[in-house]
Amino acid sequence: MKNTKIWLMVALIVVVVLIAGYLLIGTKAISQKTIVQNQTTQQAENSKPTILPQQTVTLTAAGFTPQIITVNVNTVVIWINKSDAAGSVNSDSYPTNLLFPLLNLGRFDNGSSLATTFTKAGKYTYHNQLNSAQTGTVIVK
Repeated sequence: MKNTKIWLMVALIVVVVLIAGYLLIGTKAISQKTIVQNQTTQQAENSKPTILPQQTVTLTAAGFTPQIITVNVNTVVIWINKSDAAGSVNSDSYPTNLLFPLLNLGRFDNGSSLATTFTKAGKYTYHNQLNSAQTGTVIVK
């Protein structure tokens, strides 16, 4: 009977030590995980995407409006087709389109749009491949 009491007392002490150890180590691990999660959340909030400036050009039946635009480096230019027909944005020079490959955006239907970002200063000329009389210029400073 005495041996049984001793074994029960030892088992109880072992269980108490195990629970205390788990609480100490487990709580520390949980708090470290929370710190890492908070740091990750802060990093994500600090790395929000940069919104680039935008400029819009509209293709109408009469051509590109405005025909000449001046923008800063890293500006997104968006062409919107409101011509009631298919159009295109292609680099000069017609018909080879080789001067500014960045502007070979291709065909876009009425009601749709195309866009590109100008990352280098310069003068970029383009035309509507489907109506070469319709031209435009982007000046990037």
